Amino acid sequence: MSEIDIIDFKLNKPNTISTLTNDLRSLGIKEGMTLLVHSSLRSIGWVCGGAVSVILALEEVLTGNGTLVMPTHSGDLSDPKNWKNPPVPQSWWEIIRNEMPVFDKELTPTREMGTAPEVFRKQKTVIRSSHPNSSFAAWGKNKHYIVQDDHLDYQMNEKSPLGRIYELDGNVLFIGVDYDKNTSFHLAEYKANYKGKTSIMEGTPIIEGGKRVWKEYRDILFEDEDFVDIGNDYEKENNIGIGYIGKAKAKLIPQREMVDFAVIWMEKNRK
Repeated sequence: MSEIDIIDFKLNKPNTISTLTNDLRSLGIKEGMTLLVHSSLRSIGWVCGGAVSVILALEEVLTGNGTLVMPTHSGDLSDPKNWKNPPVPQSWWEIIRNEMPVFDKELTPTREMGTAPEVFRKQKTVIRSSHPNSSFAAWGKNKHYIVQDDHLDYQMNEKSPLGRIYELDGNVLFIGVDYDKNTSFHLAEYKANYKGKTSIMEGTPIIEGGKRVWKEYRDILFEDEDFVDIGNDYEKENNIGIGYIGKAKAKLIPQREMVDFAVIWMEKNRK
């Protein structure tokens, strides 16, 4: 979609930092919140300043007393034997393991996270967590607490940035995306005891003892096919903040309440 396709000539004014801050406040976002954001920039419509304006608007509303978090995952830094979209020939696996670059917080780009997280991670006042596959970037008051994970095993469990947001009773903001993008449901997968829960081995290159090595780590097999169903059932039983950020439908949800609901849902419904 080209830029001209995004511009809505029927609107009296474009989306700007000031209009976005008004939209965010109307949705219920307040100073001092800890906020995890999943977003589609395109869904907002044309924005003067693009992703930069969206980020600055969020930071203006939260202020330095709040904390802004975005997923900056790099899922391609993983074992090629587990790749599905797309898979690669088995004859490539060992070559990829031997040649894959080590995760670098400054250099490694995000993968399939959208425009805003890729811009956000480069902001000078933002710091990024260290997991090669599922890092998060954070800005604001509690950024150092949130990104302090240094473990490989079970990448999005209670010790991860998702777990820290849970401890801080943070909120999740969805801008133009659905629950299939909801990383917090992965935290619920670790906490829940459901039938068919599967342990797997993953792998990634790291620096160990000053040398690059291929390191395997333990994890669970994520199952996100039911995330939309979980989210829809959550909405049926709970009042959530619903509004618009520009043209994008937006939802503001307490993360802990949503995760706790998902744990019970998975234990009841997953087979």
